[in-house]
This record gives sequence, C-alpha cells and structure tokens, in this order.
Amino acid sequence: MSVADYRAARELIEQEGGGDFVGDQPGELVAEAERTLGLEFPESYRAFVSEMGAGDVGGEEFFGIVDADFHDSAIPDAVWLTLRERDDSGLPAGLVLIHAPGDGGYHEIDADGHVVHWQPPGAPGEPVASSFGEFFRRTVEDAVR
Repeated sequence: MSVADYRAARELIEQEGGGDFVGDQPGELVAEAERTLGLEFPESYRAFVSEMGAGDVGGEEFFGIVDADFHDSAIPDAVWLTLRERDDSGLPAGLVLIHAPGDGGYHEIDADGHVVHWQPPGAPGEPVASSFGEFFRRTVEDAVR
C-alpha cells in the first residue's frame, strides 16, 4: 500500500491548495542522487522525489531532491543533509534523512524501506512507519487537520 498511501497524501495536498513543493525531478537526477548516496530509494519515496521533489505542507517539511548540487545545498535537500550527517554525526550508511520532527532528531528511511527515528549521534531507533508512503500520508493528514 506504500505507493497508494503516497498517492492519497498527494491528493490531499492538492485538495488543500498544493503546499509548497519543488516539483518534478528528472529520472537521471533521481538516479544520480541514489548513486551519490550508494543506495536505491524505496518505490514510494522514489515517486515522491520524482513527482514532488521536496517541500512542505501545513508546516511539515519533507526532504527530497531540490537540484543537482548535492554538496553545497541546504534543507530540504535530502541528499546534501544525509551526506552532511554521515560526516558530522555518524549517520549510518543506508539511511536517507527525510523529515525533522522538531525534537532535534530526524526521520529517515532505512534499508528495508521503513521510516525510523534517529537522534544524533545514536543508532537509528524503532520504525515509526512501514514505508515512506504510510509516513507521508499520516503526516500530511495530521498537518492539514
């Protein structure tokens, strides 16, 4: 249901006025982001970065792909932030930072496609969602209520 959850969240965002998102990103750029991070994005996150890029709705910011400069950027660039936290805080390889819940930590996608909470510099915590799609839908629903 991960992609279905993503699509449901996207539809809700459109109903609420569209939020503020970067927009479509070319497949070559998505593939370059994956190569740069040394991993493949799960299907629902790949759909998000391909179709929406990165952005926010209702005060919730979702990190993704902003442009091709992965080394000199800022939030909401997930590639830049993930690389920075690997260097600065020991973020384990195989994780992609996708959201900041406001507690000084991050939500990230793990190697199994789950969304987990990470509090630097510790180890990733327990899953908070079974997929990016589920996490995105739940967070968007809470943000627009």
